[in-house]
Amino acid sequence: MARAKGIENIVKDLNGNLERDLNTLVRAMITDLSSEEYSAVDTGFFASSWTASTQRPRPDQSRKDHSPWSNIKPSRNGTKASGAVVEPRFLDNLSFNFKPYSKVFVGNRSEYAARALASPRSGVPQYVQGELNKLIKRTFTDKPKLAVGTYGSGVKYESKNVRELQGFGLFGGTDDVFVDYTNP
Repeated sequence: MARAKGIENIVKDLNGNLERDLNTLVRAMITDLSSEEYSAVDTGFFASSWTASTQRPRPDQSRKDHSPWSNIKPSRNGTKASGAVVEPRFLDNLSFNFKPYSKVFVGNRSEYAARALASPRSGVPQYVQGELNKLIKRTFTDKPKLAVGTYGSGVKYESKNVRELQGFGLFGGTDDVFVDYTNP
């Protein structure tokens, strides 16, 4: 919710909350996608290679060039290799200073990302189609509704945007009108 006391600060407060929630969402997405629950794990390199940027992450990094994955022999049979390591490589290096209304790309830097995403063991499509929506709803805390209270305005209740409600506080009188600008 907006924290400032004056209405003149509402845009600044809402933008600040939106930025905070966006960065929380991006961090949570990378953490989720870096888990064995969603990413197919052979050596663990694919699951460890999720990142975010304002530009599309390029799948240009080889497992053979990064320790400890370079020393892990892939099983190549659909099972987790002995000694597999899942450790997000980019999570601590990101500044998480993404701004609202800008594009943010979440992607994987492993050179075989397309094959790993297409794997029957990959849970990424299910995550994007199901869990991501739930995460967005949990993460974005401000769901503002605009409501205007008036006294003796002469507004008729027949308007589709005006509902007669029981008032409270300053709007508790019988002559008061509460105008609610939400979609019924």
